[in-house]
Amino acid sequence: MDGNFMTSKIAPSKEPIIRVGIILPADNIKNIELVLSESDSFEIETNEKIYPSCKNNSNITISLNDEKMRINELGVITKKIVINPTIDSSKNFSMIKEVVAGRGFHWEKVVDIKYWGSLEFVIIENNIMVINELKLEDYLKCVATSEMSQYCPKEFLISQTIVARSWLLASSEQKHESQGFDVCNDDCCQRYQGMDNCTIESIEAANQSHGKVLIFDNSICDTRYSKSCGGKTENYENVWSGKPVPYLISINDCDEQGVNYCNPSQFPEKSITRFIGSVDEDLEYYHWNHEVKNQSIINHLKNYYDTYAKAIVNIIALEIGKSGRIYNLDVIYIDQENKEKSLIVESEYKIRDLLSDSFLFSSAFTIEKKEQGFNLNGKGWGHGVGLCQIGALSMALSGKNSNQILSHYYPGTEIINIY
Repeated sequence: MDGNFMTSKIAPSKEPIIRVGIILPADNIKNIELVLSESDSFEIETNEKIYPSCKNNSNITISLNDEKMRINELGVITKKIVINPTIDSSKNFSMIKEVVAGRGFHWEKVVDIKYWGSLEFVIIENNIMVINELKLEDYLKCVATSEMSQYCPKEFLISQTIVARSWLLASSEQKHESQGFDVCNDDCCQRYQGMDNCTIESIEAANQSHGKVLIFDNSICDTRYSKSCGGKTENYENVWSGKPVPYLISINDCDEQGVNYCNPSQFPEKSITRFIGSVDEDLEYYHWNHEVKNQSIINHLKNYYDTYAKAIVNIIALEIGKSGRIYNLDVIYIDQENKEKSLIVESEYKIRDLLSDSFLFSSAFTIEKKEQGFNLNGKGWGHGVGLCQIGALSMALSGKNSNQILSHYYPGTEIINIY
């Protein structure tokens, strides 16, 4: 299947096939080790010919050299490779070794990942790019347990799956349209770490929500979500450009007694490792402190904004959303001519990027000026819009069902089955 199905923006009446970017040009990959679950259950297609399953090895190395890919085990030299399963079975998989997870974040690492469906290898920007083409529902069975973990309660997994399906089918951002796939495998879109995290319970939760989406005003909802809102979610328009979205409004993430779902007293820090995603680290995501040095800000002004500063005078929050997230920050500095200047940073994402050498958990912080920099006293992890994953987890653990969870985070929406 060439291209990506979401460009039509028409809700499907049957389960679609989607394309997921697994290895991207930015990963700078020129050699890939691949393991097939059963060599006689896959065929290899190149621009020149098809290699039937009886000719394949279980272990394959694909390498890029002189603008062509090579499979030494088969003597193949070509510009495009597709590995197709010949039997539709949940037991068949292709495993790619050392796939990047958490690109650009403090938890970035490489992991070996197993995939259902076919794998397409192409050359882009003198690197190998890999696209996984598979059924939407198979993809979704892996998303909930990649975003969090397979040990989360069923009602959370159902909620996360409906949210993931709705976000993908709403197709509002189209981040990777030019690259020929629908979504990537990482936090840029949705985490997708293949089938290893799936359990009987998580697959059952996905099956129970098969084809279900959130609807508002007869359209599939653009269901944004983040790891931890910090006690209050944020308005859509304070994070992304565009008009306000009626169901993506700031809410108090608390129960009937006013106790926040997303806080240490409801959900002790020490127990979170069982439920967060496998690539995450067990850190303080509810409330945190971060020290940023003046020199770090000076370096980032030069690298990101081509702005040369001799010293940082102050950083001042100009506009703050209802969740406490700063989305307009004034950076006051001394330029090369000893004049005081000001640079306005206008998005929570860019603010988080500016004030950390890896990536700041969120822009919900207060600022304390220090001699050599600033202390940021913050809360939450992520943009804070829509579903709060740790808050939703706490709701599920307290006995709330998926309908209650989704109506809490996306007010005014309804769940319908579209296929």
